[in-house]
Amino acid sequence: MEVTATPRSVGLSDAYVSRVFLPQWSHTYYSIVIALMKTIANIFLQGLLVVLPLVVTFGLLYWLFSGAEEILQIPLKALLPTGWYMPGMGVLSACGIIFICGLLVQSYLIKPLFSLMELLLDRIPIVKTLYGSARDLMKFAIGDKEAGMQKVVSVEVKDDIFLIGFVTNDSPSISNSENRVAVFFPMSYQMGGYLAYVSKDKCTPLDMPVEQAMQTILMADMVKKRK
Repeated sequence: MEVTATPRSVGLSDAYVSRVFLPQWSHTYYSIVIALMKTIANIFLQGLLVVLPLVVTFGLLYWLFSGAEEILQIPLKALLPTGWYMPGMGVLSACGIIFICGLLVQSYLIKPLFSLMELLLDRIPIVKTLYGSARDLMKFAIGDKEAGMQKVVSVEVKDDIFLIGFVTNDSPSISNSENRVAVFFPMSYQMGGYLAYVSKDKCTPLDMPVEQAMQTILMADMVKKRK
Protein backbone atom coordinates (compact mmCIF):
# COMPACT_ATOMS: atom_id res chain seq x y z
CA MET A 1 0.00 0.00 0.00
CA GLU A 2 1.41 3.35 -1.00
CA VAL A 3 1.61 5.97 1.78
CA THR A 4 1.60 9.63 0.77
CA ALA A 5 3.71 11.94 2.89
CA THR A 6 2.06 15.12 4.06
CA PRO A 7 3.64 18.19 5.68
CA ARG A 8 2.02 17.33 9.02
CA SER A 9 3.13 13.67 8.85
CA VAL A 10 6.79 14.64 8.58
CA GLY A 11 6.66 16.78 11.72
CA LEU A 12 6.31 20.29 10.28
CA SER A 13 4.75 22.93 12.55
CA ASP A 14 1.43 24.61 11.79
CA ALA A 15 3.12 27.99 11.46
CA TYR A 16 5.57 26.58 8.89
CA VAL A 17 2.76 24.84 7.00
CA SER A 18 0.64 28.00 6.87
CA ARG A 19 3.64 30.06 5.72
CA VAL A 20 4.92 27.70 3.03
CA PHE A 21 2.06 25.54 1.77
CA LEU A 22 -0.93 27.93 2.00
CA PRO A 23 -1.55 30.40 -0.83
CA GLN A 24 -0.90 34.13 -0.40
CA TRP A 25 -4.58 35.09 -0.12
CA SER A 26 -4.99 32.77 2.86
CA HIS A 27 -2.34 34.70 4.81
CA THR A 28 -4.29 37.92 4.32
CA TYR A 29 -7.52 36.19 5.33
CA TYR A 30 -5.82 34.73 8.42
CA SER A 31 -4.49 38.16 9.48
CA ILE A 32 -7.94 39.69 9.05
CA VAL A 33 -9.54 36.96 11.19
CA ILE A 34 -6.95 37.37 13.95
CA ALA A 35 -7.36 41.16 13.97
CA LEU A 36 -11.15 40.79 14.04
CA MET A 37 -10.99 38.35 16.94
CA LYS A 38 -8.71 40.69 18.90
CA THR A 39 -11.10 43.58 18.27
CA ILE A 40 -14.09 41.52 19.41
CA ALA A 41 -12.23 40.36 22.52
CA ASN A 42 -11.23 43.94 23.37
CA ILE A 43 -14.82 45.19 22.98
CA PHE A 44 -16.08 42.30 25.12
CA LEU A 45 -13.58 43.13 27.88
CA GLN A 46 -14.58 46.80 27.77
CA GLY A 47 -18.21 45.78 28.16
CA LEU A 48 -17.29 43.43 30.99
CA LEU A 49 -15.46 46.29 32.70
CA VAL A 50 -18.69 48.30 32.67
CA VAL A 51 -21.17 45.52 33.47
CA LEU A 52 -19.30 43.54 36.14
CA PRO A 53 -19.02 46.35 38.75
CA LEU A 54 -22.73 47.12 38.26
CA VAL A 55 -23.64 43.45 38.69
CA VAL A 56 -21.53 43.13 41.84
CA THR A 57 -22.87 46.38 43.36
CA PHE A 58 -26.55 45.86 42.65
CA GLY A 59 -26.26 42.11 43.28
CA LEU A 60 -24.93 42.79 46.77
CA LEU A 61 -27.65 45.37 47.44
CA TYR A 62 -30.30 42.94 46.19
CA TRP A 63 -28.89 40.21 48.44
CA LEU A 64 -29.00 42.49 51.49
CA PHE A 65 -32.50 43.81 50.77
CA SER A 66 -33.95 40.43 49.88
CA GLY A 67 -32.38 38.91 53.01
CA ALA A 68 -33.89 41.62 55.21
CA GLU A 69 -37.25 41.21 53.49
CA GLU A 70 -37.24 37.43 53.87
CA ILE A 71 -36.29 37.53 57.55
CA LEU A 72 -38.64 40.31 58.66
CA GLN A 73 -41.68 39.36 56.63
CA ILE A 74 -42.46 36.50 59.07
CA PRO A 75 -42.86 38.69 62.20
CA LEU A 76 -44.52 41.44 60.15
CA LYS A 77 -47.17 39.06 58.82
CA ALA A 78 -47.75 37.80 62.36
CA LEU A 79 -48.12 41.28 63.85
CA LEU A 80 -50.02 43.07 61.07
CA PRO A 81 -53.66 42.34 60.24
CA THR A 82 -54.32 40.01 57.34
CA GLY A 83 -53.69 41.68 53.99
CA TRP A 84 -51.78 44.63 55.38
CA TYR A 85 -48.31 43.31 54.57
CA MET A 86 -46.80 44.54 51.30
CA PRO A 87 -43.45 43.73 49.70
CA GLY A 88 -40.83 46.23 50.78
CA MET A 89 -42.05 46.62 54.34
CA GLY A 90 -39.28 44.29 55.51
CA VAL A 91 -36.59 46.56 54.07
CA LEU A 92 -38.22 49.65 55.61
CA SER A 93 -38.48 47.85 58.94
CA ALA A 94 -34.79 46.89 58.79
CA CYS A 95 -33.82 50.52 58.13
CA GLY A 96 -36.04 51.61 61.02
CA ILE A 97 -34.51 49.05 63.38
CA ILE A 98 -30.98 50.13 62.44
CA PHE A 99 -31.89 53.80 62.99
CA ILE A 100 -33.42 53.05 66.40
CA CYS A 101 -30.34 51.04 67.41
CA GLY A 102 -28.18 54.02 66.46
CA LEU A 103 -30.28 56.28 68.69
CA LEU A 104 -30.16 53.85 71.59
CA VAL A 105 -26.39 53.38 71.42
CA GLN A 106 -25.89 57.14 71.73
CA SER A 107 -28.01 57.38 74.87
CA TYR A 108 -26.25 57.39 78.24
CA LEU A 109 -28.50 54.64 79.61
CA ILE A 110 -28.06 52.10 76.79
CA LYS A 111 -24.41 52.78 75.93
CA PRO A 112 -23.02 51.06 79.09
CA LEU A 113 -25.24 48.04 78.41
CA PHE A 114 -23.99 47.88 74.84
CA SER A 115 -20.38 48.09 76.07
CA LEU A 116 -21.13 45.24 78.49
CA MET A 117 -22.56 43.17 75.64
CA GLU A 118 -19.42 43.79 73.56
CA LEU A 119 -17.29 42.75 76.53
CA LEU A 120 -19.19 39.50 76.83
CA LEU A 121 -18.94 38.81 73.09
CA ASP A 122 -15.19 39.42 73.21
CA ARG A 123 -14.87 36.55 75.69
CA ILE A 124 -16.40 33.94 73.38
CA PRO A 125 -13.57 32.33 71.33
CA ILE A 126 -15.06 32.15 67.83
CA VAL A 127 -17.62 34.91 68.21
CA LYS A 128 -15.04 37.49 69.31
CA THR A 129 -13.04 36.98 66.11
CA LEU A 130 -16.05 37.27 63.79
CA TYR A 131 -17.74 40.07 65.70
CA GLY A 132 -14.53 42.01 66.27
CA SER A 133 -13.52 41.85 62.61
CA ALA A 134 -16.99 42.91 61.41
CA ARG A 135 -17.13 45.70 64.00
CA ASP A 136 -13.72 47.11 63.10
CA LEU A 137 -14.48 46.89 59.37
CA MET A 138 -17.76 48.77 59.77
CA LYS A 139 -16.15 51.40 61.98
CA PHE A 140 -13.53 51.98 59.33
CA ALA A 141 -16.11 52.06 56.53
CA ILE A 142 -18.31 54.67 58.24
CA GLY A 143 -15.34 56.74 59.34
CA ASP A 144 -15.51 56.27 63.10
CA LYS A 145 -12.88 58.53 64.67
CA GLU A 146 -12.36 56.07 67.51
CA ALA A 147 -11.61 53.22 65.10
CA GLY A 148 -8.25 54.59 63.93
CA MET A 149 -7.08 54.67 60.31
CA GLN A 150 -8.37 58.22 60.01
CA LYS A 151 -5.03 59.88 59.24
CA VAL A 152 -3.47 59.29 55.84
CA VAL A 153 0.32 59.55 55.78
CA SER A 154 3.12 59.09 53.32
CA VAL A 155 6.09 57.16 54.70
CA GLU A 156 9.50 57.29 53.07
CA VAL A 157 10.93 53.77 53.03
CA LYS A 158 13.90 54.56 50.83
CA ASP A 159 15.34 57.49 48.89
CA ASP A 160 12.44 58.98 46.88
CA ILE A 161 10.28 55.88 47.49
CA PHE A 162 7.11 56.40 49.52
CA LEU A 163 4.27 54.23 50.78
CA ILE A 164 0.77 55.45 51.63
CA GLY A 165 -0.52 54.19 54.95
CA PHE A 166 -2.99 54.90 57.73
CA VAL A 167 -2.02 55.81 61.28
CA THR A 168 -3.88 53.42 63.58
CA ASN A 169 -2.32 54.40 66.90
CA ASP A 170 -0.44 57.57 67.84
CA SER A 171 1.06 56.04 70.97
CA PRO A 172 1.34 52.24 70.61
CA SER A 173 2.16 50.37 73.78
CA ILE A 174 4.20 47.71 71.97
CA SER A 175 6.77 50.22 70.78
CA ASN A 176 9.67 51.13 73.08
CA SER A 177 10.01 54.61 71.64
CA GLU A 178 7.47 57.39 72.22
CA ASN A 179 8.42 58.87 68.87
CA ARG A 180 6.83 56.00 66.91
CA VAL A 181 3.33 55.52 65.54
CA ALA A 182 1.55 52.44 64.26
CA VAL A 183 0.94 52.65 60.51
CA PHE A 184 -1.11 50.17 58.50
CA PHE A 185 -0.12 49.68 54.86
CA PRO A 186 -2.84 47.99 52.73
CA MET A 187 -1.87 45.97 49.67
CA SER A 188 -3.14 46.59 46.16
CA TYR A 189 -5.72 44.23 44.63
CA GLN A 190 -6.15 42.15 47.78
CA MET A 191 -7.65 42.33 51.23
CA GLY A 192 -4.51 42.41 53.30
CA GLY A 193 -1.65 44.53 54.49
CA TYR A 194 1.01 44.84 57.14
CA LEU A 195 1.59 46.88 60.27
CA ALA A 196 4.76 48.86 60.90
CA TYR A 197 5.93 51.04 63.76
CA VAL A 198 7.39 54.10 62.13
CA SER A 199 9.13 57.17 63.50
CA LYS A 200 6.94 60.24 63.41
CA ASP A 201 9.52 62.20 61.44
CA LYS A 202 9.21 59.61 58.65
CA CYS A 203 5.46 60.24 58.30
CA THR A 204 4.14 63.07 56.17
CA PRO A 205 0.40 63.76 56.60
CA LEU A 206 -1.51 63.86 53.32
CA ASP A 207 -4.50 66.11 52.65
CA MET A 208 -6.54 63.21 51.30
CA PRO A 209 -9.79 61.59 52.52
CA VAL A 210 -9.45 58.06 53.85
CA GLU A 211 -11.84 56.67 51.21
CA GLN A 212 -9.85 58.23 48.36
CA ALA A 213 -6.56 56.99 49.79
CA MET A 214 -7.91 53.46 50.23
CA GLN A 215 -9.26 53.44 46.67
CA THR A 216 -5.92 54.69 45.36
CA ILE A 217 -4.05 51.93 47.15
CA LEU A 218 -6.41 49.07 46.36
CA MET A 219 -6.58 50.00 42.65
CA ALA A 220 -2.80 50.66 42.44
CA ASP A 221 -3.54 54.27 41.39
CA MET A 222 -4.78 53.11 38.00
CA VAL A 223 -8.20 54.78 38.24
CA LYS A 224 -8.37 57.92 36.13
CA LYS A 225 -9.75 61.01 37.77
CA ARG A 226 -13.26 61.91 36.68
CA LYS A 227 -13.44 65.37 35.20
